[in-house]
Amino acid sequence: MRYIFLLLFSAQFWLTVKAQDTDTLARNPLRKYVGYYDVGVKPGKPFFRTRAYIRENNLYIIFDSDQDHKLSLKEGHTFGFEFDSAGLYSLGFHTDGDKITGFKVIRPRSEWPTDLYGQRNEALDKYAVDTEAQLLFTTKSPHFTCHYSAVDTSYIHGILTTLESNYKSLINSFELDTIGNTTIRIYPNQEIYHNAVLTPGAPAWQMGRSWSKNEIRMLSPLVARQTTGEDINVNEVVLHEFVHCIHLNLVKDGTRVPGWLWEGLAMYKGCCLWTDLQGLDYIQNKKYPSLKKIENDRSYQMKYDLGYFLIDFLDKQYGWDKVLQLVAKNGDIKAVLNKSSKDFEAEFYRFLEKNYLHIN
Repeated sequence: MRYIFLLLFSAQFWLTVKAQDTDTLARNPLRKYVGYYDVGVKPGKPFFRTRAYIRENNLYIIFDSDQDHKLSLKEGHTFGFEFDSAGLYSLGFHTDGDKITGFKVIRPRSEWPTDLYGQRNEALDKYAVDTEAQLLFTTKSPHFTCHYSAVDTSYIHGILTTLESNYKSLINSFELDTIGNTTIRIYPNQEIYHNAVLTPGAPAWQMGRSWSKNEIRMLSPLVARQTTGEDINVNEVVLHEFVHCIHLNLVKDGTRVPGWLWEGLAMYKGCCLWTDLQGLDYIQNKKYPSLKKIENDRSYQMKYDLGYFLIDFLDKQYGWDKVLQLVAKNGDIKAVLNKSSKDFEAEFYRFLEKNYLHIN
């Protein structure tokens, strides 16, 4: 259970209700632009991906944690698209003969200090499709909108009921009045889900993600249960991701939140105490990791192992107000608690020994 979430940051989305005719798509002159691109703020130094695809004979592009943008052809291989209130962006594709090799996005300097450079990743071309084509159903509640396919119809009432019954208490606990409507998009299989979050070929344990401050993307609960062999509580999964959305409403776009704070809050306020400390050898052997080691754990496991307990400790020892201050200061222990990380870690592990390991 502890591995079923994937984090990262911000966006919105589109809904489609028609599958595309493959023959028509193949003949579309926009087809040559369709593909995956590795993107960065410097040429040749990508750090995220984007997908260009065709929907109803129009070319769209989606960047990580962003909404889908419909591209309008200006001249040659140059397109334009609108992005929030920042105005028109210019996207120019690079060609090598008839082949599209990359693009450059010129961004308004009033909003961004740099442009974006994309390089075609031909190995992923086959995944460059409209991932929303199978989400034919929509159900709304006062604060949530759910888009899904036929396989997940039976889960929707429970998901929305759980979210609505917890909505007010959750947002109030973070001193918010509302975060606007939140969308949940549920994809019918792993390939479509991973493609929808721009990580085709990702590990099977990646099943859900807070795509933005107002959107959750997740794998079909039915498929998740079949994949893991576990009786996954989908309502708890969605609550966890919704707390991530709330968190994103409290920080600036693009903020890199410390993993222990990010996952700890989502488990403590959304759900749940998943980890048995008795089964963690490094804890039983008192090889206690520092916050830095937890953050640098590439498997992400330690963030799930200890995140809940860190927030539990902070809440009980210092009070929820200090937790909120840490959210505002993005986990800066020194600024909020006036103590070094080393002293904080020692205090935390004493708390863990006394309250969960029963070591006096």
